[in-house]
Amino acid sequence: MRIAVVGHSLIHSRQRAFFSEVVRQGHQVLIICPEKWGTLKYSYIQLSVPLGLWTRAYPAIGEPDMYNYSLAGQWESHVEAFHPDVLYIQQELACRITEEAIQLGKKLGRTVALFVWENMKKADSDNLLAQVDLLVAGNDSAVKLHPGAGRYVMLPQVGVDTNHFQARPDVDRTASVTYVGRPVPEKGIDYLRQVWPLAKFTPWVPWRELPWWYSAAKVIVCYSLDTERWREQAMPYTAVEAMSCGCAVVASDAGAIPFWLGGGFAEPCPGVKIVPQHQPKALAQAIGEVLENWQEMGQKGREWVVKHLSSPVIAKRLVEAFSW
Repeated sequence: MRIAVVGHSLIHSRQRAFFSEVVRQGHQVLIICPEKWGTLKYSYIQLSVPLGLWTRAYPAIGEPDMYNYSLAGQWESHVEAFHPDVLYIQQELACRITEEAIQLGKKLGRTVALFVWENMKKADSDNLLAQVDLLVAGNDSAVKLHPGAGRYVMLPQVGVDTNHFQARPDVDRTASVTYVGRPVPEKGIDYLRQVWPLAKFTPWVPWRELPWWYSAAKVIVCYSLDTERWREQAMPYTAVEAMSCGCAVVASDAGAIPFWLGGGFAEPCPGVKIVPQHQPKALAQAIGEVLENWQEMGQKGREWVVKHLSSPVIAKRLVEAFSW
């Protein structure tokens, strides 16, 4: 199968590593992404680039406006010359590039697939969704918002590269409790500082270096909080990539976390303890309990991620959905 993928998040190494796995399973992939998005700049350097994966990066007109940007250059011509069987759009529904990509797919007479979370609004989506052949829903809420969208499959945006995310034997687990991510209130860091003052805070780490940071920790805390303007919609990559490295995880019940880890997508994950939001006593108790059993939880968590969320598993299910 020949798959052309369009979207701003494809500038990230995580996404390109996932589509490398799609290629390793016997398919051909063309990635279309911006040269720059926010603080990210496109780099041709990857962990490995299999034959059959091509990436084209273009200037983003309107960047960093997620909803009004387009791509300059001949990206449509590159897609047309690629002769894809599927045009897969990983972009906000209301974005201009989404509408342009859907129109291109229809012009070429190809299958059009669209990845969405629940942030799409019905008033903006009916016309576009009517032109989409497959909805790839990032969680159960996206499907509930659009029950009449037609064919759909619930999958994460990309799987976990469990070969990259594995415990590194040259690293000692010297940190008991660690937070890795954006230092913002909606990630629950104020609660973590309150209940566990000795926790280690790591605001940002390049994707390629993350396994070494996770391998130095016993417990990773992902205590996200729902707010009026933000909720955890995606699969919690920090949690699952940390578990893939042998960490135990304490997470909140915010957003889509219970769906992905608590039994909605697959069997409940044994490598994580999910606790209610805004309950510091419950958070402190959970961290203490997990620390006593972090090795067993870390081992079982990795096994669960490999079975349910690894890139080979998700890539196979995605391509199968394209073939329906």
